[in-house]
Amino acid sequence: FVWAVELNRYGLELVGLWPTLDKAAKTSYISDLRVCIIFIIIAFVCAIPFICSLIRVRSDIILVIDNLQVTLPVMVIVLKLIIMRWKQTALLSILNMMANDWRVFKVDTQRDVMLKWARTARFIVTCGYIMTGCAVIIAIVFPYFGVPFRRLSNLTDSDKPLPFQAYYFYDTDPSPQFELTFLFQAITMFLAAVIYTSVDALLGLVILHTCGQLENFKDQLANMAASKNFDSALRNSVITHVRLIRFTNKIEDIFALMMLGLVIYFGIVMMDEQMSEVPFSRICYVIVGVIILLAHTFLYCGAGELMTEHGDAVYQAIYDLDWYKLDSRKSRNLMLLMLRASKPFRITAGKVIPLTMATFCSLLKTSAGYTSFLLAKYG
Repeated sequence: FVWAVELNRYGLELVGLWPTLDKAAKTSYISDLRVCIIFIIIAFVCAIPFICSLIRVRSDIILVIDNLQVTLPVMVIVLKLIIMRWKQTALLSILNMMANDWRVFKVDTQRDVMLKWARTARFIVTCGYIMTGCAVIIAIVFPYFGVPFRRLSNLTDSDKPLPFQAYYFYDTDPSPQFELTFLFQAITMFLAAVIYTSVDALLGLVILHTCGQLENFKDQLANMAASKNFDSALRNSVITHVRLIRFTNKIEDIFALMMLGLVIYFGIVMMDEQMSEVPFSRICYVIVGVIILLAHTFLYCGAGELMTEHGDAVYQAIYDLDWYKLDSRKSRNLMLLMLRASKPFRITAGKVIPLTMATFCSLLKTSAGYTSFLLAKYG
């Protein structure tokens, strides 16, 4: 378990969102203080200045979209920070259930399945950190050398443009105000990137862990009819199934609003990918940003699709049981499990949109339509 969650723990501990498994009061206090400080930094260095900038450029649709490409993810990050701290009890119960899954005795084939999904989760976390690191480097290094990656405007930018479109209630041109503001924007973007990637990677980890448990559960069901003690095997199967359902419900309880925010963000940020007559630095930033956004959205929708597929596989495994070879009492006892398994395992965005690959494709088509409209209208 420690190996499986190691990479996720590093990022979440850095921003104070990793729950204290030992329930130490001092550690919890330090984490709360860290979250409060990070929230204040993000709010006053980025969120509020970005919104003020958005109000100033509201008459220019291109500048509005350019602003929203940064403001929306910052708002999503603030939402993630609040929800993750608010749902610490639910998150702790999820991690405890995962730890228990790794501790209980399993045959080699079941442990191999868990290791397979854990390796996949670690690979996703590593790729996420690398891509986000590239985006942060481009966003900070290019402006440091005077190469902007965004559109500049007299409405929000002074003589010395900052990395991100923002409006502060003081003059940022004189030294050391400019250097300090630049430094705070860089630090804030680093912390925001860690939160953004770590929370999404945690979702991928818990969903892939659930897929592994569903796969093991399906194999357990396949051997149930041949079990010498059928009643005991059925009881264990029902307990496992109910436990997986609760696990999935807790996942959705924590991540539903975050996923809805990402879906809305995806629809807006894809509207402004006009590549003609723009600086090379902006092209690099847009390409990296779009890849990260596509990867995170694909992670959400792909993970939801995987969970649905494995839930359907469990239902199919129950259907394929040789129940007709059992006596009538044992066959009737299977009905409750069959009825509950007929309801699909799925996660949704805000309990509104089911996260599947069909949803991902629909988002791509809708975003492409908006992009085409804006290119036709504004050239």
